[in-house]
Amino acid sequence: MGPTNDSREEELLSWCSSVLGPVELASNCTKSHPGELASTWRLRTASACCYLKTHRAPSYWESEVHAYEQWASAFGVFAPRLLAVRDEEPRALVVSELPGTCLEDTELPVPRERAVWRAAGQALAAFHACATGKYFGPCRRDGMPAANPAHDAMQHVASGLEERLDRGVQMGYLSADESAIGRAALDLVPSFAGERPLPCHRDYGPANWLVTGDGVWSGVADFEFARWDVRATDFSRYPDWEWISRPDLADAFFDGYGRSFTSKDEQQRLVAHVQY
Repeated sequence: MGPTNDSREEELLSWCSSVLGPVELASNCTKSHPGELASTWRLRTASACCYLKTHRAPSYWESEVHAYEQWASAFGVFAPRLLAVRDEEPRALVVSELPGTCLEDTELPVPRERAVWRAAGQALAAFHACATGKYFGPCRRDGMPAANPAHDAMQHVASGLEERLDRGVQMGYLSADESAIGRAALDLVPSFAGERPLPCHRDYGPANWLVTGDGVWSGVADFEFARWDVRATDFSRYPDWEWISRPDLADAFFDGYGRSFTSKDEQQRLVAHVQY
């Protein structure tokens, strides 16, 4: 029998105390997801609060640590700082706390909402510009590919979409109309020709955006899905589908991103939304 949750928690808190000084468990902030592969705790130290995150899947730990060590600084003060890394089981990391609360749980006046979305777009542009990769896919902490990488954007996007479509049909999750939409998205894959691998957060949306009590953008958290990808993947994760219901927010986001979107860009965005 493996270690219990209590024994894992005790071991991790002891490790945190050894690298950060005395810590106190403030709350369990684990997000409820199927499979539950990560746990997050908010801790109090003598000087500030921080977050302890542990991964049961080594690949997600590798991805998140690499992202914090190599890419997150592109966000400046708008991303948590990596405070400590534990590279033995149970694997974990500790990051600083950003001010504010999750945008998804916050109601703001419309002008403030638009300002937050514009700031999020501006910050993402800097993140995408911080590096260019040699392959598409997840990487280890040292930057080496974590699996069989793709080197062509069209192949990378098409294989991911085809795999999901085939699995969805085989398991009975997709209707004939839904499958047809997915197949139509495959026809737009040539729009990705020539795209280079960029650092992508891959969970970039209001669920991971933070705002201060005054309704000002304060940053983005949660880098466990980050990897080399096509930029359009960071334009698809709006949990409430604001790109349909609130086009003014999507417009503010892309205004902040600072890129004049062409018909090719719009095709890429459609493919990304269908895949998500």
